Amino acid sequence: MYIATLNFSGVINGGSISRYLPVFDYIKSKKKIAGLILIINSGGGDANATEILYNKLLDVSKSKPVYALIEGIGASGAYWLACAARKIYAMSTSIVGSIGVISISPDVSDFLENLGIKMRINKIGKYKDINSPFRHMNEDENEIFKELLNDVFLRFREEVKKRRNLTDDEINDTATGLVFSARQGLERKLIDGIGTFDTVLNAIKNDNNIKTAKIKNLTPRKPFVQRITGMAFDAFFDKIFNS
Repeated sequence: MYIATLNFSGVINGGSISRYLPVFDYIKSKKKIAGLILIINSGGGDANATEILYNKLLDVSKSKPVYALIEGIGASGAYWLACAARKIYAMSTSIVGSIGVISISPDVSDFLENLGIKMRINKIGKYKDINSPFRHMNEDENEIFKELLNDVFLRFREEVKKRRNLTDDEINDTATGLVFSARQGLERKLIDGIGTFDTVLNAIKNDNNIKTAKIKNLTPRKPFVQRITGMAFDAFFDKIFNS
């Protein structure tokens, strides 16, 4: 028996699904894994990828203890993911929260107009080019887009409220898109404690009567292209320094 650790960092996107989903499945299926400490340092990313990872980690957490430690940043989608854990801890210098949804797209219409360039757009469907960078959005389109974002936000908000056992007033006061220090996050019930890896290790062992002292770090498999590229660079530098 051993306690697994897994580092989760970087932007959450489609690649995160292919990297981490198999690891979550592995952790759930192996009886020799007594629990998981997920070490998070991420500012979030794609909402769809986040929800897929969150649901899978939540499934793992139902079968064995999963504790999260935020090292650095656990914001937006990364905080949503952390909520799948039974308990969340953060280091004293960490930043947590940012419960909100954002979508950013460029509008180059004025720039093109100054250059004397006009875009010709052929479309079928009134809103087919609703997010086109070549024209301004009107108020009607802005409201439609905000409604789409609001649906994602409500899902995020409700999961945080449920998993962190917050009242309506507490979640309304917290789900504003702001980030919080570890101390502020603790006051707002976004985390369960402030500490280091040893703090979380002791907590998961004591809370769940885990006797083993063994710890094993699990590493997600890198994407195929990244593995090939890495091997090519290794071979290149070996040739230089060994010649």
